[in-house]
Amino acid sequence: ISGPTGTYRICELPALIDVDTTLPYIRGLLYALPGRVDIGADRGPTSTGSTVELTIEPGVIVYGATGRSYLVANRGNQLLAAGTVARPIVFTSRDNVLGLANDASTGQWGGVVLLGRAPVSDCRTGVFNNNGQKSDGSGAFVQAECEQELEGAATTTLFGGTNSADNSGRLENVQIRYSGFSLAPGRELQSLTTGGVGSGTVITNFQSFNSSDDGLEVFGGSVNMRNVAVIGADDDSLDVDTGAQANFQYVIAA
Repeated sequence: ISGPTGTYRICELPALIDVDTTLPYIRGLLYALPGRVDIGADRGPTSTGSTVELTIEPGVIVYGATGRSYLVANRGNQLLAAGTVARPIVFTSRDNVLGLANDASTGQWGGVVLLGRAPVSDCRTGVFNNNGQKSDGSGAFVQAECEQELEGAATTTLFGGTNSADNSGRLENVQIRYSGFSLAPGRELQSLTTGGVGSGTVITNFQSFNSSDDGLEVFGGSVNMRNVAVIGADDDSLDVDTGAQANFQYVIAA
């Protein structure tokens, strides 16, 4: 693929990353998301530990090859993307690489999704009465049964659980550009979506640029974020939903 910054070889990622994998920084190489790319399979709300880890080295550029491209770290797996100030990790669009994106461009690919096993509200299944019993009489309330479904996903993708300290990985010195593709009316992805992400996850020095929906959307969990810049979001710069217990320190929304 060629653009104003040069000509690059492409490493296309598989639809499912099912073993620990590292994307090394190699000069002249970009990584492409051909569609939805999953880091591990969903391990459910009560699992422990981490099964599959995707590590991205400083300076790496990952781009969405289509509008429907997005990266999902499923429950019980981790995305470890730790860039540096001098060499941030960039998630962007194909048009950005081709030199076709500008300050008005938006919604050119999906975005990045982190899912975890921290508590959420607004359970997708199981309605409970005031006595903590299921309304159908089948049993008592169990927090692990409270799960939510990822907004914007074409297939059922769940998050939530019982571990408020769950760890979905690390995003540090990361930029996400031109994201937020709408998969269906009212079901959009955004630059960064977290669902049931616990306090063990590190998100710091993060920038969202020109997301067609929200810059960040936090569904439940116990998320901590520090040094966040959201520029050019079409909807909310920061959207917090479904029982999120979130801490944000040093945020700029423009």
